[in-house]
Amino acid sequence: MRILPGKMAEAMELNKKWMAMVSRMIGAPFTFRMYRPLFGGEYMHTIVFEAEWDSLATMAAFFEKMMTDPEMMAEMPKWEEVSESHEVELYMVMPSE
Repeated sequence: MRILPGKMAEAMELNKKWMAMVSRMIGAPFTFRMYRPLFGGEYMHTIVFEAEWDSLATMAAFFEKMMTDPEMMAEMPKWEEVSESHEVELYMVMPSE
C-alpha cells in the first residue's frame, strides 16, 4: 500500500482500528504481519501487509464477510484519504526438490 506524503501517522491509526475489526471478525488466531521501511519511514510511503490463509476459499469467505460489515465499510472511505494505491498480490509456497 502506498501512503500519500504526510499521511503515514494517520494510516497507522487507521490500521490499528482495521486490525481490531479483523480480529473481531475472524474470532480465531490469525497470522497477520505489517511491515514498513526500517529506514526512510515517511519518505518511502509504503506499508506491506502479509497474511496466511488456510485456503483461497477461507480468504474469499473472509473478504465477503468484510464487505458486508457496516463498521468495516464505514472505515473504507478514510483509507481513500490517506492512500495513493493498494495492490494485492497472492503467493504460494513452492515445493522444494
